[in-house]
Amino acid sequence: MDYFLLKQDVRYTHVPTLQKVMETIDPWKLYDLQPEDIVKPLMFHVKADAESIFIDYLEGPIPLISDALKRLVQAYVPEMPMKLTILTQIEQKIQKNYYIPFVERLAAVHPESEWNLDQSVLRKLVLQANAIRSHKIFTIQESATPMIIVRLDVAESILRRDYTGIALEQVQVK
Repeated sequence: MDYFLLKQDVRYTHVPTLQKVMETIDPWKLYDLQPEDIVKPLMFHVKADAESIFIDYLEGPIPLISDALKRLVQAYVPEMPMKLTILTQIEQKIQKNYYIPFVERLAAVHPESEWNLDQSVLRKLVLQANAIRSHKIFTIQESATPMIIVRLDVAESILRRDYTGIALEQVQVK
């Protein structure tokens, strides 16, 4: 089965950026955030203007998905917890709902994967076939930053719809 890394499309350069994330979320929990850590909807102020494009997938520092993408993800993994996050830009009177997906984490990095010198950044990801066992959507446990991986059927569903700002990069599986 083929798998793809879900990424924010770099061609979209005029997207909103989250402001003061560390004041809203404990920095020690940022990359290991759990659903129980969020008791009420989060609100983030964003740097945006009238021309900003609110794309369907915002990659960082925490992954955020739009309402439309949330519906697709829940069709494939209905039990996946998601927490509402409100993005606001007061001057432009913009408010958009996004969701933090709490994707299952798997130890799935194959020994042939390539890391940087201090083993903190994956340069080339290779997945272990026996570790992923037909999971539809998951993140890489060994990575310090969130890396969401989707199976071929999920990737095809994403491509068939009119989502903006999403790029898919095929990942090798051994």
